[in-house]
Order: sequence, then C-alpha cells, then structure tokens
Amino acid sequence: MKEHSSYQHRILVVDDEPDIVLTLKIVLETNGFKIQAFTDPILALGNFAARSYDLALLDIRMPKITGLGLYRELRKIDNKIKVCFLSATTSYQEFAKYFPTIKENQVIKKPVDNQTLIRKINEIKVL
Repeated sequence: MKEHSSYQHRILVVDDEPDIVLTLKIVLETNGFKIQAFTDPILALGNFAARSYDLALLDIRMPKITGLGLYRELRKIDNKIKVCFLSATTSYQEFAKYFPTIKENQVIKKPVDNQTLIRKINEIKVL
C-alpha cells in the first residue's frame, strides 16, 4: 500500500496576462499544487532559486523576455527544472526546431481547459 504524502508540488506560473495567471493559480491550487505566479518574467527570474519549484509553466509571448528566453535563464540557475510552455500561436513543431529535447506534452495550446492542463502537468511527471 502506497503511503500518502502531504508534499505539495510547487509550480512557477509566468504569463503577462493577469486573468490567465489568476485562472491558472486557482485551477492548480484547487488540484493540490502550491503556486507562485508572476505577470512579469523579469520579476519571476529575480525571485527564482534553484530547487524552489518542481515545474515552471511559462507563456511564450511576453514583453521584456520571452518564455523561451526565461526558460534558458531558469535552467542556468536550476538545470533540473521541468518546464511546460503555454502558447496561443507557437506549435510544437516550431519548438522542436529550437528545443529538440522538449517533448510534445510540454507545449500546451491556449486556450486550455482545466482537465487538459492537469493531465499535461501529470504527464510531465511532476507527481
């Protein structure tokens, strides 16, 4: 019998649209995740520390720094951070050109329904 753990998986959410950030925070917290959310990617980067999160959920198109650029910077600080990208326009095939190690389940097309979001996060093996 598997022992129940009270550990809450920690997810960093970064999207420049406040309504999306709020929605993601509510959905993810309702599903048992501990969330730290930012609408400013530079502020998110400034508050990031190695081993602070199990997953980074990043929007692709943001001002100041893109989600891809932010991912590169986060990996310099914590080379084990898992990532999932949110995008309204960028396809997985476009990602694969520049990030061949990114798997298809790590790219979520917006708008995303709540069940798909949770399923994709679980596929990345955060749990």
